Amino acid sequence: MAEAVEGGAALAWRVLATLEGGSLLLASSALLVYSVRNKITKKTRTWKDIRRVLVTNTTNLLGRAIKTKTGRARLGAIVDAIVIVGAEPKTDGLDGMATLVTEDVYDNLKLLESLSRRVRGGGRLAWACAGAAPRPYSCAGAAFDTVLRASLQHVAKMSQCEPIWVGRCGAR
Repeated sequence: MAEAVEGGAALAWRVLATLEGGSLLLASSALLVYSVRNKITKKTRTWKDIRRVLVTNTTNLLGRAIKTKTGRARLGAIVDAIVIVGAEPKTDGLDGMATLVTEDVYDNLKLLESLSRRVRGGGRLAWACAGAAPRPYSCAGAAFDTVLRASLQHVAKMSQCEPIWVGRCGAR
């Protein structure tokens, strides 16, 4: 397919050289479309293998499940990805929301910022939310998750990594 596209560019230049007036405008727009298409096809994403993953919280069910599916990394080693497992609310209501915010802000966000230096350039920083937000405060939980997601994207950008967000499940 690349050969056909390259041949199309040569043909477009020949047509452009022989035409005049309105036809010239048509041929130049076709050449512009070809150029844009060529640049888009060159921007293919290359995914690197992720071999060493650090999972931060393996005390809850989600953390244990992720740890069994991923390779283990030594403490202090450079890793390909870090998975921050968010706090899981233990109670409903305002107390559950308060503990969720406290654990995620004071433990997990600080952990994300400090561990992000250990990820290879081009690696992944993932945040996996555990459990649903406390029921009467699910809208507040969604707003809090938006702040967490923005923080993840900021830290990933500063670390030259790709952010991956895994949101909360809808119901408990």
